[in-house]
Amino acid sequence: MTQPPATTRPRTILYVAATDDAASDGAAALENVDAAPDRSVRPATTVERVRNWSPAVDCVVFAETPTTAAGSNLLEMVDACGSTPLVLFSDPSYAATAARSTDGIDGYVRRGTDDAVAHLADEIEWVCSGGTDLDSADDTEREAEPIDATGKTTAATNASTARFIGSLAELAACRDRESLFEEVVETVADSLDRDYCWLSTVQFGQFTPRATAPAVPDDDLEVLSCSGPLGDALGTDEPIRFDRVGVGAGAEVEAPFEGIESLCCVPVGDIGLLLVAADEPTAFDQRDCELLGSWGRVATALLERIDAEAASETQHDRLRVERDRLRSERDRLQASRDHLSAERDDLAAERDRYRTFFENAPEPVIRYEVDDGQPVVRTVNEAFREVFGTDLEAVVDEPVDEETVPPGLEHRRKTLLESLRSGERRQLVSRRETVDGVREFLLTLVPIESEADGAVEDAETDDENAEIDDWDTETRARYTEIDGGFAEPGDPSDDRADTTREGLIVYRDVTEINRRERELAAAESRLETIAALVDDDVRTPLIVARGYLELAAETGDREHFAEVDEAQERLRELVDRVVSIARHDAVVVETEPVAIHDVARRAWVAVETGDARLVTRSTENRVLEADKSQLRELFERLFQAVVDGDSFDDERDGTAGSGGATAVVTVGATDDGFYVARRAPETAALGGEGGLETDPVPGRLAAADGTGFGLGSVEHIADAHGWSVGVAEDEGRIAFAFRGVDARDVD
Repeated sequence: MTQPPATTRPRTILYVAATDDAASDGAAALENVDAAPDRSVRPATTVERVRNWSPAVDCVVFAETPTTAAGSNLLEMVDACGSTPLVLFSDPSYAATAARSTDGIDGYVRRGTDDAVAHLADEIEWVCSGGTDLDSADDTEREAEPIDATGKTTAATNASTARFIGSLAELAACRDRESLFEEVVETVADSLDRDYCWLSTVQFGQFTPRATAPAVPDDDLEVLSCSGPLGDALGTDEPIRFDRVGVGAGAEVEAPFEGIESLCCVPVGDIGLLLVAADEPTAFDQRDCELLGSWGRVATALLERIDAEAASETQHDRLRVERDRLRSERDRLQASRDHLSAERDDLAAERDRYRTFFENAPEPVIRYEVDDGQPVVRTVNEAFREVFGTDLEAVVDEPVDEETVPPGLEHRRKTLLESLRSGERRQLVSRRETVDGVREFLLTLVPIESEADGAVEDAETDDENAEIDDWDTETRARYTEIDGGFAEPGDPSDDRADTTREGLIVYRDVTEINRRERELAAAESRLETIAALVDDDVRTPLIVARGYLELAAETGDREHFAEVDEAQERLRELVDRVVSIARHDAVVVETEPVAIHDVARRAWVAVETGDARLVTRSTENRVLEADKSQLRELFERLFQAVVDGDSFDDERDGTAGSGGATAVVTVGATDDGFYVARRAPETAALGGEGGLETDPVPGRLAAADGTGFGLGSVEHIADAHGWSVGVAEDEGRIAFAFRGVDARDVD
């Protein structure tokens, strides 16, 4: 069958763009232009498709700008077209002169004008009809650009542009920043035929060289400041030239190295500058700036592509890992379904063992459940009721933070409740009143992920099987492999009911353990003191005695023996002191029941207290196990310290005595010990004890040496009894509290 004449049959055109959407939209727009003859336009995105289709079409349209990453494969497209005409449909930023200088481009039309697609249709018809001159005066889209004021020849400009286009493929092949920087510097130097070219990036307010041409002296290349004209160039995103650089009148910027007279630079995104220098003034013209600007835009686009590819690869790896994890999870759930029948009986047996353990545990245990975000007590074991004397009906189905939060944990209630809600395993130390008095406990929160009691029923088994099937279907839909990649998963809605969260609060009595630790700490402190005395004080008299013995042996002078005798006397005193320290706590074992108020009142009359007043309350007359003489010494030293504490108030307030008012010293009991507190004269009439006396700042007295009370002996007595002692101060008050004290019930 004979083909119709070219003027009557439809034109077949291949419209090439970087993406499928751009190619399809462009092809549809060109096919719908109202101009003869009719056109059949097919979209394409790859070089391979152009190579396969170009022999069968009348014309190929390349609708990308060569100076961008998407248009960097222009030369490959030209080669793929073969003898088929190619029309470049480009942004106005890519000049017609550059198009004319590139072999294989038969037509050029600027995109972005009012009738750009109509002009493209006319250009295709003109090229297909045999026109080959891009400089034809009949078509405004092919008008020759005028020669600029520099007088550069078109041949020179075309040669630079050709080198520019020829290097785009190599630049597009770069896959990391360093290789891109080096390739840009090398090709720009070659394109502009300049020896001095380098790229600097911004680091700590300076332009630091990252890649340099071979002719650039690396050792002499200066680090340029980001302030001034170069910094302004970075902000404009446009090329800028400096006709005179160096020092002296007329110099616009400082020369980057010796011998440079002029400079041209262009920003590369927001990371730095691409610079070209010459050893003669006014060496660069507007054409150089335009070409260098094109390089800057190309480098910026490629840099963005490299960063985007790196981010895409990271995302791809993350999705791959997530896909593998979901597959593993699917397999695990599948295996769980296969073995669920066998595990059902094991679960029932485990539930029975759990209940048996709870009932027979030797330590107090609470079982709780989190109901609507609130931990609620479901039951307590027999040991809990015996240790704490608790009525079961008083705590069951009550919130955990009402009756079951131990005293001393009130300020940590929020932490405790959050741990219970989140199922976090934690341990907390607290003191609590028991039927045997105040004891110290280590609380262990043991979360238990439990299914409902019906989890072992067949209906629940069927639900789980259905759930696994739904999960598998959803996962397959969301994670489908497409061309070696993975689809981005959405946020699946989880319609499954929340798992019931429950757990145990186990109370372990650590009173004796803590007591032994405190006693061990006291013993270690004494041993350290003895070691220090032996090392620092005992050694010196021995050395002195040895020295005088040697002098006596050499001189025969008996006067040296007197010095030896004196050294031995000091040594005997130190030995007695060491023995005293070593036996300091020997009497502590001889404890007896004593009432703290009785001992306190006897200690009060033995101390010079002046006008101070002692206050004790019969309701707080705790009976405890202690060495009476040691306890009395403790009170005497404390009373002396707090009564003499007027100097403490004077230093703070700048007054003495506060008008003759009487200071009040209070002795009282806490839940696990006792305290001694003093109110300054100006606050004595306020009444009430507040939280300072009963809950002082935690810490040993050694941490309060700066107050000037000198209470080391008080701390030794407390350590010997296994007590801990803390001190706290605020305006007008000071309190000492002793904890870990064994109380004794006395009728």
